[in-house]
Amino acid sequence: MMKLLMSLILMISLAGLNLHAQTDKPAGSLTFHITGFEKNLGQALILFYSKDDKVPKKPGRHLKAEIVNKEAVLTLENIPCGEYAAIIVHDINGNGVVDHKWGMPSEPMGYTNNWKLSLFSGMPSFDKLKFVHSKPLTIVTIQMHE
Repeated sequence: MMKLLMSLILMISLAGLNLHAQTDKPAGSLTFHITGFEKNLGQALILFYSKDDKVPKKPGRHLKAEIVNKEAVLTLENIPCGEYAAIIVHDINGNGVVDHKWGMPSEPMGYTNNWKLSLFSGMPSFDKLKFVHSKPLTIVTIQMHE
């Protein structure tokens, strides 16, 4: 009886693994090409969000890229196809965080989906910033707003 029970558990486990393998999303490379930096000082912070992350407070990934010739490029590998969002910060002082003054970001920022922060735009949200990654290579160009 115990042998039969163990065999059933093993079969169910293997069937679950096979089902999981069949439903995995395809993955590809995702490149951020960020333009419009006024200076090469500091670094670019990329706050990367998937649908379940809390925009703008809790990015799923916090990444950094070097600024060269007033541009930054960062490629992520094996990113499952789907919807994502990103906020870019020109971290001029290189402290690794978004600095604020009077409750507003004090360092230049850029957003996916060509979104711009203003007095009338409201806070950024996943729906406002989302883009689709659905190819073996997706290139997202983001213009900084100094």
